[in-house]
Amino acid sequence: MKRVFKIAIGLAAIVSVGAFALQPTALMDWLGWHTSDTLRLGAYEGDVGALPWIAQDQGFFRKVGLDVQLQGNASGKDATDALRAGQTDVAMASEFVVASRSFSEPDLRVLGSASFYRNKGVVGRRDRGISVPTDLKGKRIGVTSPSGAEYSLTVFLAMYGLTVQDVDIVKLPPQGLVEAIGTGDIDAAITWEPHVGAIEAALGPNGISFQGDGLDVYLLLVTRQQVADANSKAIAKLFRALVLAEEWARDHPEEAKGFIAARFKLDPAYVNSMWWRTQLSITLPQELLTAMDSEARWLAGNGDAPATIPDYSRFLRADELLSVKPSAVTLVLAPPR
Repeated sequence: MKRVFKIAIGLAAIVSVGAFALQPTALMDWLGWHTSDTLRLGAYEGDVGALPWIAQDQGFFRKVGLDVQLQGNASGKDATDALRAGQTDVAMASEFVVASRSFSEPDLRVLGSASFYRNKGVVGRRDRGISVPTDLKGKRIGVTSPSGAEYSLTVFLAMYGLTVQDVDIVKLPPQGLVEAIGTGDIDAAITWEPHVGAIEAALGPNGISFQGDGLDVYLLLVTRQQVADANSKAIAKLFRALVLAEEWARDHPEEAKGFIAARFKLDPAYVNSMWWRTQLSITLPQELLTAMDSEARWLAGNGDAPATIPDYSRFLRADELLSVKPSAVTLVLAPPR
């Protein structure tokens, strides 16, 4: 009788395992991934913020058991404004936006980076004697203020032995930059895509573009300490879904580019040109701390922030990402207080 009972138990175990193997959804439930977790994500509505939109389109949020309410934002400022107002749980914003807010919002927490990209550029007019970066000396350069482009211009000029005192700064909105350089009211401009491309198209062969260090951007996933504490499990699921989206985009590049062009109504040629300048990858690198510290010091030096620079290692929250993708965290974390 005992022998028959053991055989029955064994057969039941085999059937159960087989059922789980044939039903991924059941396996997810068994792992506890299909509980009723919800999260409001203020996602950047553009190509460099594609991972959450891919995750939604491919069903990856549902696959990991997370109900995500995606709220599209045109800028990191809009997303972090919504975060501060309690309208969203996690926001996507550049490291410059986070650095600028860190002085007055010490409870901000950086969970990770969703992309690393170079979408800024300096474009000059050849008929104004600009052929190399050092030719920018004494020229009228347009820039949007306030924006991370101001900081990027400082870094870019420093690479060629120049300072902002060596040029004539003209502050204009992005579309204003396109118009002003086209009419010749300014000699050069620093801005971000798609405005860089619009300027290049307007100037044609009369335009010359420069790239370089200081024009790179991290698009971060940011929350608040209290929100993170209350939603740790949901945030870990968010990372699971975003990592799945990262892997899908890497394995299906043409399909991913097609989705991005259609979703954000972008020219496929533009998406293709940006593909090699964008890393759609979940990371938390040491370089991020250096970038934020440098930006904060620039803000303080301009009188736009207090002189005391925050310790950005205290703004990091890596627990959730470490539980999902340990290899993504390549920085030295601050010891707990």
